[in-house]
Amino acid sequence: MMRTTGTRMMALILLLGVTAWVQQTPRASAQSDTQDPAPEGTELAAEIRAHGWIVYSTRTDKGDWDLFLMRPDGSARRNLTKTATFNEGGARFSRDGRQLLYYRMPVETIVDNNKYGLYDLVLARADGTQAVVWGRQYPWASWGPTSGQLACLLPKGIQIIDVETRREIRRLPRRGIVQQLGWSWDGRWFTGTANGLGVAWCVGALNVEATRIGAVAETDRYNCTPDWWPDSQSIIYSRGIVPEAKGHAQLWQGFTDGRPPRLLVAEENCHLYGGCVSPDGRYILFTRSQKDLGEVDIAQTTMAICRAQDAPILIGPGDCDGMRDRHPDARTGPVLQLERGWEPDWTYAAID
Repeated sequence: MMRTTGTRMMALILLLGVTAWVQQTPRASAQSDTQDPAPEGTELAAEIRAHGWIVYSTRTDKGDWDLFLMRPDGSARRNLTKTATFNEGGARFSRDGRQLLYYRMPVETIVDNNKYGLYDLVLARADGTQAVVWGRQYPWASWGPTSGQLACLLPKGIQIIDVETRREIRRLPRRGIVQQLGWSWDGRWFTGTANGLGVAWCVGALNVEATRIGAVAETDRYNCTPDWWPDSQSIIYSRGIVPEAKGHAQLWQGFTDGRPPRLLVAEENCHLYGGCVSPDGRYILFTRSQKDLGEVDIAQTTMAICRAQDAPILIGPGDCDGMRDRHPDARTGPVLQLERGWEPDWTYAAID
């Protein structure tokens, strides 16, 4: 009797062990195959799930690029444009989150983050409906502090436009800004990728009233894809490489008051572009690319989110182009890895 009970107990233990192994193995395999977020990333996903919406551009099964909307954790994904004869990119929410601007280009056009702002500007509701094509007269458009104004980067200056009438309200000198124009939340500053501030492209901040521009990034290297922090006092941008040198683009924060820029995120063997900040300044959203952009290769371009308070973050086991020595106390995460996408933007507004 004792021997029978022991045998049954041993069989039960073995059965439970096999069951546990069977339950764990598919999860591990799925995580490897689909690159689901690590446990810390999962916690971050739950934290931000209800924090508004992200808009981004990605390639569809038909081969064209459409705009998509999704929750910050990657759920509730839906196509906004569905235009087989056009590519869409460069989407930006208005400050109140009710409207959307983006650029439309012929489907045969190669998507390039240095050129998309030269094609047809489109304004629509945040859900993609009621889209109106404005045309190519409005390059590198940026929303103003309210959705009633846009700024565009013309060859002869920065043009501020009334959205309702499409009439010019004011024109400012561009001071070397050549692309990727951004207007601060408080309306006092412009930023953009500029010539004349360093040895290569540099990120500058142009004061609207004084019409003076100053570099907010290191001037010995390429810098690009700037966007404003919601406090209008600092800029998130991609810190590139010194000309003719090797390296990878990293996310940095530059300041309008002259403080030295600081590292936000660097990743081993990956370029980080298109950084933007959540409307409350708590989270950083960006594009990860295995290739140095220009031309966007969607097969090697994904998105990710981290907390601003966790910066600086170094992703990967290597030295991240020397950043690990400079920042020995940097965190490794958490970082939420999202799906394929390019040039995302974020709003906390409700979208039906």
